[in-house]
Amino acid sequence: MRVPVGSDGWYLCDGRDQPDHEYIEFRGSNALALQWANQFRDDLFAFGALRRLFCGTFPPRSDEEIAQEVAWRLTSGAWLARRRRDERASPGGGAPVEVAVPFSKQDRRPPPSTPSQGPDAPLFPGDIDPMAIAEAQRNAAALGIPFCEECLRAQLANR
Repeated sequence: MRVPVGSDGWYLCDGRDQPDHEYIEFRGSNALALQWANQFRDDLFAFGALRRLFCGTFPPRSDEEIAQEVAWRLTSGAWLARRRRDERASPGGGAPVEVAVPFSKQDRRPPPSTPSQGPDAPLFPGDIDPMAIAEAQRNAAALGIPFCEECLRAQLANR
């Protein structure tokens, strides 16, 4: 049995499977195995592969039950989850890969300065009575009538 799961190379197999490559094997507790199985829930193809493993069961299992069953089989040793060991060859036939070094702090440009603006202008003129405005808004809301020009225009347009 060898069932590919997901697009990152994982596959499920049983203990009789003899891999033909170096591999990484999932090993962990039931909670980690459940987390491993749940990572495929948003991938329709991957979770479809897991669902097909239990297609003969009746009644059909929910996604949560499938994830729990996969986790249990992984931790009990009935199934193994493996992925091919990713050995990336360096470009140029084995020469070491150079890693770009970031600029030192002295060589970096300073961030562009923003022109400083004066203090923000007030939102309302100084001669308003906020308490009276609030009371008028409360009364208008209680009566169901518009308080501002935009609300009045919208109400008239709906008539």
